[in-house]
Formats: sequence, structure tokens, C-alpha cells
Amino acid sequence: MGAKRKTSRKKRALVRGEPVVRGVLEATLEELAVVGYGALRIDDVAARAGVNKTTIYRRWPTKQELVEAALHCVVVARVVPPDTGSLRGDLLETGRHMASLMRSAEGQALRRILIAEERNPEFTAIASLLRGAMDALPLPVIEAARTRGELAPGLESVLPFRVLAASIQHRLFMEGRDIDEGYLAQLVDLILLGALAPDKRK
Repeated sequence: MGAKRKTSRKKRALVRGEPVVRGVLEATLEELAVVGYGALRIDDVAARAGVNKTTIYRRWPTKQELVEAALHCVVVARVVPPDTGSLRGDLLETGRHMASLMRSAEGQALRRILIAEERNPEFTAIASLLRGAMDALPLPVIEAARTRGELAPGLESVLPFRVLAASIQHRLFMEGRDIDEGYLAQLVDLILLGALAPDKRK
């Protein structure tokens, strides 16, 4: 009996703090990929993560908050805005990260979930918040490009990043082709023809 209590205490110690947060968010994404948002249950996430459901409810009181945190962790929190010294270099780095995320198991699961749950109003609200956070990611890069005088006057500043993301997604999922450095360089240079200020188009 004493040995069992000791094992139990050890298990609880292992799931405290940051490791349990990461484990719960990963378990949430795995459950989402299997059952979708509508059928996701906190009990199942807890079982997959190896924690009590009260551990989850203390940090994320609702399923919506838990799923939002899990998706934010995959798509937003892992992104470090590039700072290569030029808009071209920053777009290339951004494109590499986008392609890596879209190729990953988490990225592909996210894409399936977004398609499957597009008519679920609760999940649509989560997706809207996620898109807002994603739109904010390029802002440091855009501000740096403006400071260097690289952006054309009147350009919608997030447009190059949206075109980049859409083109990468189309090549990966519609054409079934990979993103190599040659394609990425051609794509970025094509985007820059319209994004760069006239005196920078050399």
C-alpha cells in the first residue's frame, strides 16, 4: 500500500508546472484530430494527458478556452518574427516557417479541423481569434520594412504575407508538391515586384 502511494505522489509531481501545460495542449490537439471539436470531451483529454480533469479545469475553465490555447500554441506561440535586415530575407524565412508548419502533423490536423468545423459557431469564434493573432505576427517585419523604406506607398502591408501563405498552401495541398528553395525564391521575388517601393526594384 505504501509503495502505491509513493508511486502516485511521484506521478503528480511529474505533471506539475510547464510539462503538464504542454502535455495537456498536445493531448487536446491529438483529440481534436481524432474526434473534432464538437465531440471533444475534457475527460478524454485528461485521460490522454495522464492528468485529472480538475487539473485542466483549473487553468482552462471551458472547452473553448482549452482548444483556443492549444491552437495558439501550435500556430502562434512558436513563431519568432525574422529579422534578416531586408524584406526579401524576412519573407523567405517566413515562407520556410509556413511550409514547415503546414507539412507538420499538427499543421495538417489543424487544416482538417478548420475545414470540418467551419459551420460550428463556437469553433468559428476560436478560428477568428486565431486569425487575428496570426495577422499580428508579421507586424514587426512590416514595421522594419517601412523603416527601411522598402514598402510601396499605399500597399496593404499584410498582403504579401497572405499571398505567401496562400501560394504555399495551394502548392502543398492542391498540387501535392513540396516547397523547395528555388520555388520559394521565385515566389518571394514575384510578390516583391508589387510590394517594394519603386526605387527598391532592382
